[in-house]
Amino acid sequence: MGFNKNLLLFVSLSTLLISTNAMPLFSLIAPSPSPSSSPSQHIFDKALKASQNIFQPELIEFCQGTENPTLCADTIAPLFHGTFDPIKALETEIQATLNQTLKVASVIANSLVNPATDKNALDALDICKSQYESIVDTTKESLELLSRQNVVDAYYKFNSVISYQSSCEDAFAESPGVENPFAHDSLTVFQLGGNCLAIMDGLVNGRNRF
Repeated sequence: MGFNKNLLLFVSLSTLLISTNAMPLFSLIAPSPSPSSSPSQHIFDKALKASQNIFQPELIEFCQGTENPTLCADTIAPLFHGTFDPIKALETEIQATLNQTLKVASVIANSLVNPATDKNALDALDICKSQYESIVDTTKESLELLSRQNVVDAYYKFNSVISYQSSCEDAFAESPGVENPFAHDSLTVFQLGGNCLAIMDGLVNGRNRF
């Protein structure tokens, strides 16, 4: 009888110690109260970011033959949802061209009023201001035409974009010793515009099967 009492006491004490020192199961599986510090959240974010680089076959084919296929896919992919629509994809690329053009136009405007701007660059900047205003107008008009499914007129309208961009580049090239303060952004405008023209050329002339 004494043995049974001692055994019961030992079991009771052991159970108490285990329940006191053990971590609750819920705390092991529950997510961290702070999502920003959760390891699982970081893993999810990395997976989501990686998935953005996996382009659907239609998009890869759509961007083939453009001025910069990687830039084409990168700019269209974030808005790629459901069934692939070539007109919507083209609109996205033209909108990206417009956004980049507005960025350059802002740099030009700021440079023109900045007292620190090289005086020898002012003539080139004035020319670029006019040319980029024309690019903005042209891209907006092209988007309006595309909204009515008028790819042909949008194509011929948009053709002048590269000429406007090149005129700005020439203005700096013809100004000895003057550095273009937005050369990289200007190159992006050229590549995005070239992408749009290549896509529209394929649609208009039947080289794109979409």
